[in-house]
Amino acid sequence: MKTVHLSRLLFGAALFLPFACDSGEQPKIGLPPARAADGADAPKVPGPPPRPEQAAAAPATASAAGRYVATALPKHSADLSPRMSGALTDVLVEEGERVKKGQLLFRLDARASRLGIAQAEAALQGATISRDNAERELERQRRLAQSGSISAAVLERAEHAFTAASNGISQAEVALSMARRNSGDSTVVSPIDGVVTKKLKHVGESVTMMPPTVVMVVQDQSVIELRARIPEAALKTIREGQTITAHFSALELARSAKVVRIQPTVDPQTRTIEIVADVDNADNLLRPGMYVEVELAPPAAAVAAAPAEAGKEQPVASAKRKRPSGAGGPL
Repeated sequence: MKTVHLSRLLFGAALFLPFACDSGEQPKIGLPPARAADGADAPKVPGPPPRPEQAAAAPATASAAGRYVATALPKHSADLSPRMSGALTDVLVEEGERVKKGQLLFRLDARASRLGIAQAEAALQGATISRDNAERELERQRRLAQSGSISAAVLERAEHAFTAASNGISQAEVALSMARRNSGDSTVVSPIDGVVTKKLKHVGESVTMMPPTVVMVVQDQSVIELRARIPEAALKTIREGQTITAHFSALELARSAKVVRIQPTVDPQTRTIEIVADVDNADNLLRPGMYVEVELAPPAAAVAAAPAEAGKEQPVASAKRKRPSGAGGPL
C-alpha cells in the first residue's frame, strides 16, 4: 500500500516539474498589442516630444521681431577750440544750456593781441614816414639830374629807395590787418543752434590753437540721426526717402524716421549695409546714445501687423494640439 502511494506521489511531482520550471517571465515576441475592456487598443504612453530644429542664428544687430539695433547720434555736432593760444578770461555758458548761432561762448585774454595791433600800427606809421622821405629825396634827385649835377646812377638809387619804402607800407598794412584779425580770434561764437553738451575748460586755464584745445561741445539735437546695419537681403525692400519705424524702448515710444542715405557698399565680412535715417526731435524727448531699434516699415504698418499676426494660427501651437500617433482619445 505504501508502494502505491509513493508511486502516485512521484508521478504527481513529475507532472508539476515542467510548470515550475516555466514560471520565470519570458520575453514576449510577436504578441499582439494589449486591448482595453471595450476591445480598443490601450493608449500608448507618449514618449518625450521630438526636439525642434534649431533656427538659423540671427544677425548680431537683429532682434527676434525683425528689428535692427541702431546708433542714435546728433544731426550736427561742433567741437569748439580757439583760433589763438592764450588763457581763458570768460566762459559764458554752462553744460545743458541752449545757445543760438553767433552767440558768444568764451573769450581769451586779448592783451597780447592788443599789443600786436599797437606794434603793427607803429610799424605802419614808420613805413609811411620812410616812404614820404624817400619820395622827397627822389624829387630832389630828379631836379639835380635835370641840371646835370648828378649822374643817372644816383637818380636810379633814389628811385629804388622810393619803391622799397612804398612796398614797406604795403607790408605794414598787411601786418596790421592780421593783428586786428588775431584780436577777433580771442572770442569764439557758436556756429549752430544747439545745446552745450560738454564744457571741458574753465576760466584761467590755458588753451592752444595747435594742437587745438577743445573748450566745449555744442550739438544740434533737433533731429536725431540713426545709423543701423541691415542684411543685404533687405536692400530689395528699402529705398532712400522711405519711412521706417524707430522704437525707443526706454521711452516706450515709436516714431517715424526717414531714410536719408544708404551706403554704396556692402561689408563683405558681415554681408550687411549701413543705412542712415533722421528722426524729428522737436519735443526734445530723444537723446543721442539712447538704445533704439529700427523696423523697415512705417509706424502704421508696424502697428497693423501685430493684430494680424496674432489672429493667425502659429505652426508651433498647431503641433501642440495634434494628438500623438497611436493615441486612443484626446489629450
